[in-house]
Amino acid sequence: CAGSEPVARGRRMVEAGSEYCASDFKGPECQLCVAEKHHLVDGDTCEVCAPRGAAAGRIVGLVLGLCVACGLAAWAYSETGWRKKAYIGPILRFADRAVYWYVGVGLTAKLKILFGFYQICTVLSSTYSARLPDKYTDWTEKLANLISIDWSGLFLPEQCLGYNLRLLAIALSPVALI
Repeated sequence: CAGSEPVARGRRMVEAGSEYCASDFKGPECQLCVAEKHHLVDGDTCEVCAPRGAAAGRIVGLVLGLCVACGLAAWAYSETGWRKKAYIGPILRFADRAVYWYVGVGLTAKLKILFGFYQICTVLSSTYSARLPDKYTDWTEKLANLISIDWSGLFLPEQCLGYNLRLLAIALSPVALI
């Protein structure tokens, strides 16, 4: 008989027409793992979370690597004699032209205006409950997803990092970027 026995379909099970989560999943959309310290991978399997220390090590390594790279770039840029060398000279001369153009056009002020516009555009529908055309909301949603500052999921999945720690990481990420 159809529906007499539960049939597994990914994260959900179907029995007599009513849907509920399979044994390894929970939550309103069956997107949470029942087991502690596990996270959903590829939509249908649960894997063990990596240790938080490993994620912290990756973050520290990334930050230190970026600091070293920026320091080396600033040091190379300050070496005026290197602009005549064949291997690094063209890159430094290009950097000189880019800085000259950036300052000459006044790009800092323009980028601040563009960023303010972006911040307003992405919250129009949620703040004012305004119904906007799909032609408008499609590109603003794609842009919002692209520029989202919630990078905590890159190092640890959401289910592996509690809400309090995710909130702390998201709140402190702009300070860390500065």
